[in-house]
Amino acid sequence: MELAILGSGAAFADTGHQAGYLVDSRLLLDCGAPATVLLPRMGFSISALEAVLISHLHGDHVGQLSTLLAARTERFPDSPPLQVVGPRGLAEHLHLLGCLNLGERFWKEIESRSHLRVREVQDGHRELIGEHQIEVFEVEHSQQLHCLAFRIEAGGVSLGYSGDTTYCPGIRRLASCVDHLLCECTGWSAPAPIHLWKDEVEQLMLEAPQAKFILTHLSERRPVPGAILASDGLRLCLRRPVRD
Repeated sequence: MELAILGSGAAFADTGHQAGYLVDSRLLLDCGAPATVLLPRMGFSISALEAVLISHLHGDHVGQLSTLLAARTERFPDSPPLQVVGPRGLAEHLHLLGCLNLGERFWKEIESRSHLRVREVQDGHRELIGEHQIEVFEVEHSQQLHCLAFRIEAGGVSLGYSGDTTYCPGIRRLASCVDHLLCECTGWSAPAPIHLWKDEVEQLMLEAPQAKFILTHLSERRPVPGAILASDGLRLCLRRPVRD
């Protein structure tokens, strides 16, 4: 499994673009980063995408999605319909975002021409998208929003993506059942409201020793023993860890 980092920065930080991660050139996890520009720069095509998985509806995770969908429709009109999977409220939010960013008339045209498929899912949902098995975990981040994390498996390798979360049962369940965890680490010196911070991430690492942690959504860049720090443009080949 290949993981490419488009954006590794926290919402208001200068450490990198906002959230965006590509799995095997086919699955985009969140779209806060300007994927329309960054994917081609990294050697990928937006026409190859099969699905976008959205963790929650904060702008740093979904704000560039309407632009990506419009660019794909305009530049690659013969591309198959793109699946967009995410939390409750996604369909309405995406429509409003598209109207705001691109104008109501043009966005309605994009919706019609792209045959867009938006599906709202919840904890425990499982489905196969292409060659990737997806499982959904509900996590606790914002009281106003339905927030999700994802488990992706292909070729015997599993990757978890935390989205934004606190130290909650959902993220602990996810950490326990993956080979690799792309995990937010927003706070460093003190607890971060509605986010994980370094001490909680280190606790998760102790609880899930089988998982290799890749830390993202960074407000600062400091080493964490045993973890990889994500950075914009980083590409990782994820293999199934060798068990004793």
